[in-house]
Amino acid sequence: MLKATAIAALVLAGVLPALSQVVPIQTCFEESVAALRLSQLEQGIGHCDKLIDDQATPATRRGEALAQRGLMRARIWTIVATPGPTTLAMAAQSIADITESLRLHTPAMGRRHVLLVIRAQLYAATGQTRRAAEDYAAILRDDPNNAEARRGRDRLGPAEGL
Repeated sequence: MLKATAIAALVLAGVLPALSQVVPIQTCFEESVAALRLSQLEQGIGHCDKLIDDQATPATRRGEALAQRGLMRARIWTIVATPGPTTLAMAAQSIADITESLRLHTPAMGRRHVLLVIRAQLYAATGQTRRAAEDYAAILRDDPNNAEARRGRDRLGPAEGL
């Protein structure tokens, strides 16, 4: 681990980028979507679009790109969420991407749960509480101790017609 003085020297020497500098996104598959700025999310979505639209991309890889694009769109939605048709359309696009992703490939259980939680949150935010409850239930069938799914299900309240 670098000591504070070594880090300061690197920053002063220009080796580390300035904190305010936005580093361009070079790929669809960024590790942490939550840390990205709007412009970076839009760049990432553009990279995902290229993979998704390329007919030579294998279905599994297309599914992974759809999942990532869905997560990026969901992140944009959380940043700019103001009531209106534009944000509802963005949420619907994210839901569609995640749904198609899960149809095209089978992610690892942890990744699947992340996708289902995000989709459930979007369903709930757009008034589709039954579908949100179904996603939370799917997670809890795999992992009854999943705290995030429990909290989400509890926030929905009693299930109507389930």
